[in-house]
Formats: sequence, structure tokens, C-alpha cells
Amino acid sequence: MRLLVIWIILLSVLYSTLSILRHNHFQSGGFDLGIYDQAVWQYANFQWPYNTIKDRLILGDHLTLTLPLLAPLFWLWSDVRMLLIFQAAWINFSVLAIYKIAILRKISPVGSLCIAVVYSLFYGIQYLVYFDFHPVVIGVGLLAWTTYFLESGKTRWLITSIILLLLTQENMGLALAGLGFIYVFQKKYRKTAVVFVAAGIAASLVAARVVAAFSPVGFEYQPEIPLDPGVLLTRFFDHPEKRQVWWWSFASFSFLPLLSPGALLAVVSDLAQYFVTGNFFVQMWTPYKHHRAILGVFLALGTLDALVVLKRWKAAPLVLLSVALMFQYLWHLPLNKLVKAEYWKEEAWMSDNRELFVRVPKNAAVATQQNFVPHLSHRNQIYLVWPRMHDFDPSTPSTSLGTSSLGTACGHAGCWWLDFDKRAEYLVVDTRPDQWLTQILVTNEQWVEAIGNMEKAGKIKREQFLAAARLYKIVIQ
Repeated sequence: MRLLVIWIILLSVLYSTLSILRHNHFQSGGFDLGIYDQAVWQYANFQWPYNTIKDRLILGDHLTLTLPLLAPLFWLWSDVRMLLIFQAAWINFSVLAIYKIAILRKISPVGSLCIAVVYSLFYGIQYLVYFDFHPVVIGVGLLAWTTYFLESGKTRWLITSIILLLLTQENMGLALAGLGFIYVFQKKYRKTAVVFVAAGIAASLVAARVVAAFSPVGFEYQPEIPLDPGVLLTRFFDHPEKRQVWWWSFASFSFLPLLSPGALLAVVSDLAQYFVTGNFFVQMWTPYKHHRAILGVFLALGTLDALVVLKRWKAAPLVLLSVALMFQYLWHLPLNKLVKAEYWKEEAWMSDNRELFVRVPKNAAVATQQNFVPHLSHRNQIYLVWPRMHDFDPSTPSTSLGTSSLGTACGHAGCWWLDFDKRAEYLVVDTRPDQWLTQILVTNEQWVEAIGNMEKAGKIKREQFLAAARLYKIVIQ
């Protein structure tokens, strides 16, 4: 147990360092860190959680009713990195739940420790921590503890954890149903498992309706499910990233969960909500974001089921750990970045940007690029800049900034321009070369051209420049 506590503390520090360094080096983004940082900051200041990136109440994006519970974090330290520290600590706290479940199933302390460590290094959990912050981390932790409370007979804690789980996000009901699929194969828990499945599916359907009521465009994540069984089955494997998810998920636990029908069914049910529901969910097929983290709980439970069958193979947990460490190296998972000097490298432009942020008026309405949003989101008005090609012919409809009257701002009809909410007062941008497409949403040449066109047209006025870091005052016309 002492070794487990040391591991949990150590890994919490490593995971915090991993995500904070990524953020400090401007690799985090408005989606999702900036969005949720603004919401928690608003809750911490007893304000209505209106998200200005998506221009709707935060509950119109996801039903994140447990997010207000994180508000006290900002009373301790009002900084976006507090969310990253919480994320690392909370997901590692769930490692204790997996260990306790293994002990309840009479796995040896050493074997239980091995399984807990394998779970903590699961690729889905590493990419959850690495890729910004998302409320799904709350759900993953709660799902692990829900499992422990079920098996330990702690009814009050079980009910509390289920309620919190269902309030965390609209698809957490499907996660609860997945847990039901695992336990429906165990006679002792069969009736409870059926309740989990029915209540979980019902809760997700109701939650989707609630999200739609808060959203100006309704529920955005509407599935498109084919009725042809052959097409349905094919969709589980018809893309390289989908096949990679299957491979990585089961290989991470030495394929032992394949011996658990319940775990296999739970994994299928979780992946089905993304893999078979149409191309709208294409960004959720990847193994490199937070979407796969919840599989860690299902696969860990499936591994424990398999170890009952393999109880005579005493070395199984050690083999499991060895294989997981091998894949940690072969797959170059996020923790590996901490041993690379490049990941720690601080460059002058990073310091310039941070110094410029200090000069932005505290309560001003700010428009900025994707990777600057989470550095400036402790305010009520933070807007994402969208580079667009504009036709400034007088016959075209005017934009939010009234650009149709400009004629040919760049010397010809089609000009690169920056679109953002008309309420923005300041524009904060980085003009250095070699920025990523995910940071500025266009090529570097198009980005710089758009900024130059707006400055030449008199739509933005120079306020503060620090090398390539620039603060403009937006001119209202």
C-alpha cells in the first residue's frame, strides 16, 4: 500500500508537469482548456457560466453539472494550471480504487499493485492528461470509485458516486450502462447491472434533451446510425485510427480483457457512440485525445475477470506490467516526452507572449488565436479569431466588422481577414513563423497577411509589440 501511495503521488507530479509544460509552451488550446477554464472561473466568481468561445451557456455544449465543484480550486490559486493539477491528481486518485477492487477480488497485494500501475499508464489516461482539460476526467474517476463502492457494499457512497457521474456529462449514462454490461455476467450483481444499463441509457437520453434546451442550435452530437447490420459492424473498423484504438486498448492489458465477455461488451458499447454514428464524430475516433480514457476502467475490470480464470498463473500481473512498460516505450506515449530535452526547452517568443499578456487590460474583451485562449480566459469576454478569405466587393453582405465598405483592402477582391465577435476590444496575436495549423487555423503566410490587411485597412491599431507578440486595439466603425 505504501508503494502504491508513493506511485500515485509521483505520477500525479509527472502528469501535472506533462500538461503544465505543454500549456506553458503554448500547445494547449481554446478547445477544450480555454472553454472550461472560463466556465470554472465564472463559477468561482459566482457568475453565470456563459461561454463566449461557443457563444452559449456552457451547459449548451455539454451537461457539465459537476464543473461548479471545481470552483474552490480558483479560490486557492486563480490560474488555469490549477485545472491541470487537479486533473492529474484526480485521475491518479482513481488508481487507488482499482487497487482496492483487485484486493477485494483476492488478488495479492503485489498483483493488485501491478494492475493499478498498468491502469494508471493506460494510453487513454495519458492522452487525457496530455490533451488539455475535459470534464470527462471527473467521470473516469467517478466510474472507478462507483465500481469499488459496488463491490465493497458501500451503498450510500455508491448512490452518491452514480449521481455525480450522471451529472458530469451527458454520455456518462452510457458509461454507467457499460459498467452494467460488465456486471450482468456476475450473478451476485445481475439485478443491479440491469438497473445500471436501463438507468444509464435513460439518463443519457434525458441529458441530451437538457443540453439541447440550453443550446441555440439544439443538441449537436446527433448520431446517424445505419440500419444495415453489415454496415454497422464494418464501421467499427473502417478507419486506421479506429483499428489503432482496438489494438492499443487490448494490447495495453496484454489482451486479457478478451477473456471477459462483459468487458468486451462494455468496450464495444463505449466505442459505438463514436465509431458507428457517422462522420460528424470523426474527430472523436482518434486515440490521441480524452475520448479513450474511460476504456481504462472497463479494461482493468476485464483484466481482473481474466485473472480469476488464470489464477494459477501467479506471474500474470508481473507479465501484464512488463508488457505495459514495453508498449510505453514502443508507442512513445506522452510520459516519454518528459525525458526529452526539447519538451522542456523555453524560447524567447514564449516569454514575449507571457509578458504581453500582462499588458492586456484585465477586464477587456479580447479576441485571440486558438493557443492563446487558455492564457487569457479568466475574463467574461474571450473570443476566438477565425481567419477567413473575404471578398470586399461592395455588393457582398457586410461582416461583423463592416468590411464590405473597404473595397480592395489587399489590392484585389479576395483578401485574408480575421473574423471575431464585434464586442471584442483588443486583438492579441503571435506573428512568428512556424506556428502550427491547430494554433492559427491557417498557414503562417495567410495568418500574417490577414493581420496586415486589417492593420492597413485601419481596423486594428498598434498598442503593444514585443517582437512577434502583438497587442492591437480594435477600431470600431
